[in-house]
Amino acid sequence: MCQDQLELCGLWRFQPDPYAEGEAAGYFKPGYDCRRWREVSIPSCFEAGCPGLDFYEGIGWFARRVIVPESWRGKRVLLRFEAVNYHAKVWVNGREAGEHRDPFLPFEFAVQDLVEFGTENVITVRADNERLAGEVPGEQRGWRTFGGILREVTFSATDLLYVDHISTIAEPPGKLLLRIMVKNERAEAVKAELQVKVLDREGNTLASLPPSLLTPGAGVEKEVTLETQVEGVESWSPATPELYTAKVELLVSGQPLEKRQVRFGFRKIEAHDDKLLLNGEPIFLTGFNRHEDSPQRDMATDLETARQDLLEMKDAGANFVRLCHYPHHPGELDLCDELGLLVMDEIPLYWWTGDAEGKENCARKLAAATRQLEKLIRRDRNHPSIIFWSASNENGEGRSEVAEGNRKLVRAAKELDPTRLAVHVSDHWREHPNFGEDDAICVNAYPSLSQRREHGHNWDLTAATHFWREALETLHAKYPGKPILISEFGYCSFEGTCGGAFGEDVQARAIEAEFAGMDAPYICGTTIWCWADHPWPGGTDFCRGVTISPYGVLSRDRRKLAAYWTARQLFRQKQGLTDQPKPVPSEPPPAGEEVTMIRPDLLNIPDAPFPEGFGIRPMRLDDAGLWTDIWRDAEPYSKITDDLFAREFGQDPQAIQRRCFIVTNDKGCGVGTISAWYHRDFKGEDYGRIHWVATRPAYQRRGLAKAALAYALKQLARWHQHGCLGTQTNRLPAIKLYLDFGFLPDLETAGAAAAWRQVKARLPHPALEKLSL
Repeated sequence: MCQDQLELCGLWRFQPDPYAEGEAAGYFKPGYDCRRWREVSIPSCFEAGCPGLDFYEGIGWFARRVIVPESWRGKRVLLRFEAVNYHAKVWVNGREAGEHRDPFLPFEFAVQDLVEFGTENVITVRADNERLAGEVPGEQRGWRTFGGILREVTFSATDLLYVDHISTIAEPPGKLLLRIMVKNERAEAVKAELQVKVLDREGNTLASLPPSLLTPGAGVEKEVTLETQVEGVESWSPATPELYTAKVELLVSGQPLEKRQVRFGFRKIEAHDDKLLLNGEPIFLTGFNRHEDSPQRDMATDLETARQDLLEMKDAGANFVRLCHYPHHPGELDLCDELGLLVMDEIPLYWWTGDAEGKENCARKLAAATRQLEKLIRRDRNHPSIIFWSASNENGEGRSEVAEGNRKLVRAAKELDPTRLAVHVSDHWREHPNFGEDDAICVNAYPSLSQRREHGHNWDLTAATHFWREALETLHAKYPGKPILISEFGYCSFEGTCGGAFGEDVQARAIEAEFAGMDAPYICGTTIWCWADHPWPGGTDFCRGVTISPYGVLSRDRRKLAAYWTARQLFRQKQGLTDQPKPVPSEPPPAGEEVTMIRPDLLNIPDAPFPEGFGIRPMRLDDAGLWTDIWRDAEPYSKITDDLFAREFGQDPQAIQRRCFIVTNDKGCGVGTISAWYHRDFKGEDYGRIHWVATRPAYQRRGLAKAALAYALKQLARWHQHGCLGTQTNRLPAIKLYLDFGFLPDLETAGAAAAWRQVKARLPHPALEKLSL
């Protein structure tokens, strides 16, 4: 926590530069007029800054004006970026502050000699996401490049004597070691003091360490190491994600110069005798790969989306998440710490083949990856959720320079942080196993996809089960004693499809079959690829031309697919979790009991014209807000949330425009809704579904619902042979309307007869009188 800070997110100016003309044109000069550049809200990627830049590789410029407070004069002033991709070059008032070449990682420049205090300053950033040999460790083929200022930007000011870094090692039952780096950029030596307290979640002091005195000379950095035993603490684990805080104060002459806080947990991870041990106890990992990509088009980190994702993972029986294939936003790690999800943290070195690169470029690439690994570990090492540092993903280990590069990176990770497990992730493990340096073995494979491509619809899913059992046994024999983590397995599906190569049902069955082959005692975990669909360019192996990766168990808009429910069942069963039965309410809900009604055919639909001045029109995709407003006005029982429409209809946006309708008054204003939706597997058949019928209270009792129902049923008759709907027993006027239009009670579900007896007692109707309840 710095003494003074200015947030620089929000409105900036943006200009794409495909011909790299900006520097020659003087874009960075303080007098350059960028008023006509596009406005963009930072954080942002190129695509969000300008329409039509999807998959753009090249240069983009960002500019912002900011007033630096006069009170910062004489201090150390930092300009910090949490991530710019990939190559960033920064100017302040036309003078170069520095460059940075490591994507997805933070960097900062001391700019006190460049800024003007008490007045306006110009910050200009040149971001270049084009691949250059050796510059960017990973080959970006197959992933979107996401150039831009992707995360937060801040200005801050500290004293010239300051705390540069704090790292913790905390292990049960309360052993704590802190390393605190203090730097002195003053012109003279300074007598200083460090005070440290350990606090619990409620802010109570658990331990106060003796003050540490130090006298760093001018231009000197000094590391202070402190050790203590904190009594009465609880170990961090997925079941008990207990966090503590080290409060560090730097004082001179008794006055605090800087206050810093670091959050940590007491946790120990080990790999012994085929097992993964957390706090000394064996643990089996079940989890998902997660891409840092929210449903929005920009790359601004949506931490609320991340929180919901992680909560849903926990509910699905996950205790682990692989944050692939690059350093994710540190806020995601904070969430994993808080929610209790173990993490694999990874640098963006993937699909490196070494082909035709030459020794010089290979050496540059390895140096860049080593540098990124150092920065990643420095940034993230205090998070108790992290148990794996991953040095690479799916590199071409058939080439000696790549295999040796992986080994060097794993060794580097272990030297930088021996308290965690160092690994690399391989998809070449059958032909070129290369795990001699790794603490655990991490493997990727997709046998179901390979089988489907080779054998078509005649594929045999049991072959994928046998693949995992046999291939893993061979690998285990080569590296006995090392636990094996399946870091990727899965299958594709196109949302809303069934059967065929990429049906939702096929994806679910493939995941179940593959999971069955991961039952050997040396397997320490399984990780599905992936949690949610995310963008990628077309031209990939299994889905050519598709721009959204279809491997997710959720859609990109976070709708649960069939595979999600299969994964949830498998993971919860593996972890010994059971779903608690829902409590039986002492009283029926306000709307009554849920009931279903069926129209056996869609013939002889009654005519019911709209009253004069009223009509009906198809919904547009931008009508969700209007739909929500009508329902909030009309619904007497349930809370209507902002995301309700998207949850109910968002899985099929195109169908909205032909199946959802707005009832309008004589001025064209929306006064009601109805949907001629579908139920693809109702009693084993494809039924049309009357859905979400409502009329604003001011327009009720005018026959609008009757006319809308007649219209919607006639639409359903174009596509279906049978109709169904759901309602509740206290909605008697609606039930009467449905009975009048030929809908009958569905008595096959549990409790249906008792529910309809209640309706029959309160609603006289010939159709109900005929029923024997």
